[in-house]
Amino acid sequence: MAPPARGYLLDTNIVLHWTRAGSPVAAEIERQFQLTASPFKPLICEVTLGEMLAFAKGRGWGPDRLARWSDVERRLTVIPIGDRRIHEAYAELHTQAKAGGLPIQHDHNDIWIAATAHVAGARLLSTDAKAFLPLRATLDVVVLDAPTGVVLP
Repeated sequence: MAPPARGYLLDTNIVLHWTRAGSPVAAEIERQFQLTASPFKPLICEVTLGEMLAFAKGRGWGPDRLARWSDVERRLTVIPIGDRRIHEAYAELHTQAKAGGLPIQHDHNDIWIAATAHVAGARLLSTDAKAFLPLRATLDVVVLDAPTGVVLP
């Protein structure tokens, strides 16, 4: 699958795979999307930085995993959420999710990530089918199977 001209914004669950040594899911994602070969650095929402630090501290990552995270972080462009357009997109997505009874309404970090992808004009990559499959009609999102990294239909 060729990368879109506007690039990809990675959900935290994708970034986590990149920090796992020998992750077959990370390898499959790279095979399909060629993120490291793309002329566009993958994007992340700044919320992902906090989530990654929480994973590292909460799970007691050792020096090898922390070094992999540091290497991954250097290869990403972080989009701050202080932009008013992102705030507006967040409010719109949250309102739609709540009105539609969508599961994402309960995960505010996912809404921030989705709003950031939308405003950045990036395609969102995630393995969180529960949160993002229902948004495919309104959000440019590719949902991958969590155990394999293969695109879900």
